[in-house]
Amino acid sequence: MTTLAAADRWRDHLARWVIPDHILAAAPGNPHTFSVRRFSDLAADARRQPPTVTHRRAVERLPAGGSVLDVGCGGGAGSLPLAGRAGRLIGADESRGMLDAFATAARDLDVDVDVLEGAWPAAAPRAPVADVVVCLHVIYNVADLVPFVQQLTDHAHHRVVLEFPTRHPLEWLRPYWRHVHGIDRPDGPTDADALEVLDDLGLAPAHERWQRPNSLAGADREDQITFICQRLAVGDERRGEITELVARFGVPGERPVITAWWDVD
Repeated sequence: MTTLAAADRWRDHLARWVIPDHILAAAPGNPHTFSVRRFSDLAADARRQPPTVTHRRAVERLPAGGSVLDVGCGGGAGSLPLAGRAGRLIGADESRGMLDAFATAARDLDVDVDVLEGAWPAAAPRAPVADVVVCLHVIYNVADLVPFVQQLTDHAHHRVVLEFPTRHPLEWLRPYWRHVHGIDRPDGPTDADALEVLDDLGLAPAHERWQRPNSLAGADREDQITFICQRLAVGDERRGEITELVARFGVPGERPVITAWWDVD
C-alpha cells in the first residue's frame, strides 16, 4: 500500500462513498451495475460527434495505423472514435458484455480488435503495450490509484490520456440521497485530488477542463427514473417518489470534466 499522502486522501474520500450496509441489504439489486446498451449508445454517439479534447490529445501521439489500449473501455466511447487513425484497438474491462459490444463495434469499423477481461491493474500483466493508452470515467471507482496509474503508464509507448469528472460522477445525486435516505453523501474527492496523486508520481500531467453533455439528461424520463432508483438502491415501489424528486431536483444537462495527459517517452 502506498504511503503517498495524496493517494491516501484519495482512498479515504472514496471510502466515504460506500453505501451503508443497511441500505445495500434492502436493495432489490446491485446499485453499481452498468447497462451495456447505454454504454454502447454512448460509444455510437461519440463516433458521430466532433473529436473531444480527450480524442484530440490521443491523436497527437497516435501514429497512423497505431494501437490504442482502452482501459475500462465500456462500449468503446474512448477509443472507437480513434479507429480512423488507429489500426488496432485493445479493450480492457471487467464486463464480458461490454467487451463483446466493444469488439462488435470495432469490427464494424474495420479495425483490428483485441479484448482483455478483468479488473485493472490486476489484468495488466496480460495486456499488450500500446502506442496510446486511454482511460475514461474510471478512476472514481479506483481506491488505490497509484498502481492503477503506474500500470497505465507502463503500457503506453507514447502517451496516457485520462478523462474524468471534476467531481464524483454521482455527486449530483446528493439531494436525492438526503431526501430518500436521510444521509449526506461526500463532497470529495475531486479532480484536484487526482491531479495531486499524478504529481506525486512525478508524471506532471498537462490538463484541460471542459464541459461534456450529460447523456442521462437526454434520456427518456422513465430511463432517468430507473437509473436513479438503481443508484439510490430502491425498488419500483418508490418510483412515484423518485419521479417527484426528478421534477424538483432535475438532471444536470452538462457535467464539467477534465482531460489529463502525460507523455511516456
